[in-house]
Amino acid sequence: MKQRCLACGVEKDPSIKEVYPYPDDGIITDPIEPLMAIDCQGAADWRVVTVCHECFHKLEVDMWISERCWQSLNPITPFEKLPTLSKP
Repeated sequence: MKQRCLACGVEKDPSIKEVYPYPDDGIITDPIEPLMAIDCQGAADWRVVTVCHECFHKLEVDMWISERCWQSLNPITPFEKLPTLSKP
């Protein structure tokens, strides 16, 4: 079942591993899942963004991103429509 990058909209099959195309980022050189989930902090709550390797590279992610950082991608999915991060 394909999944979509919530920023650019590209569809990826999560069962097909890919090599991260930016080796200077320090990401592992072995094939990994094509989409990554990142926590995103809004003014009142946290959301989860799912991004492809291209969008991940544009974000320059550390541990999490802000809503403003998410908006910098001009994403197809607005912050308000992102899944809410579930609390442990």
